[in-house]
Amino acid sequence: MDYEPRILALLGRWSVKKANYHVLGVDISQSLIDIARKRVPDAEFLVESIFQVEIPPCNAVISIGECVNYLFDTDNNTQNLANLFQRIHNALALGGVFIFDIAEPGQVTNGKTQSFTAGEDWIVVVEKEEDIKQGILTRRIITFRQVGEQYRRDDETHHLRLYPATEMEKQLRQVGFQVETRDNYGNFHLPKAHRAFIARKPG
Repeated sequence: MDYEPRILALLGRWSVKKANYHVLGVDISQSLIDIARKRVPDAEFLVESIFQVEIPPCNAVISIGECVNYLFDTDNNTQNLANLFQRIHNALALGGVFIFDIAEPGQVTNGKTQSFTAGEDWIVVVEKEEDIKQGILTRRIITFRQVGEQYRRDDETHHLRLYPATEMEKQLRQVGFQVETRDNYGNFHLPKAHRAFIARKPG
């Protein structure tokens, strides 16, 4: 092997820990990269679009947390996603693995849903609305956290392009991956209408 073993982590909403590999983390958000740098100071990080970043030779690419669905990135479209799969396949060593998950259509049964989760000093309210024709999910998240005697409020709105798992699997196989789909990562089961992919480059 003529390169240092690497894991490319397309960070999305999760951080990645080093495990005897050189780790390169990529995210379009400077704030998320700053958090990741604090958690994994020995890793390398880039603030860049996953659809444009140069992918170095590597043993694994990991993208956990609906990264390819999010429309924060203006480069996110179906053609660039297909190109990303091809570039990842080209960069992986023989036997290398690409692990990621997606949100599928069917997130919302009756147009719009609201839910909340609460702790001792915090509450999170989530509203989801799915545009079936456009294949877009709008997810609004409102959080309240107690700070002294007051509560601090934060609002986020996420827009996600929803992909059927069968479409993703077809694209992965077309570029040469062997594909396994799952509804869990070990003991962690994915939410409704989500699917994980373990795509291996034959070797």
